[in-house]
Amino acid sequence: MNNTAPRLIDDLNALHARYVAAINAAVATGDQDLVDELAFGYDTEATWMVAEREGKTHLLPLKRRAA
Repeated sequence: MNNTAPRLIDDLNALHARYVAAINAAVATGDQDLVDELAFGYDTEATWMVAEREGKTHLLPLKRRAA
């Protein structure tokens, strides 16, 4: 049986690469607000991706602890 579905790790690596490029571009322009927004966006998107693949979306949204 040939499983052609992308592996979770491959999709996470691609997602990470896209965010790294976007964050680096934001850093280059000095846009710290965008850097922060993108970092939060990556966390959110990666968490949802994992939860969807693992059938755990009922556990979301995760609550962040106060710093």
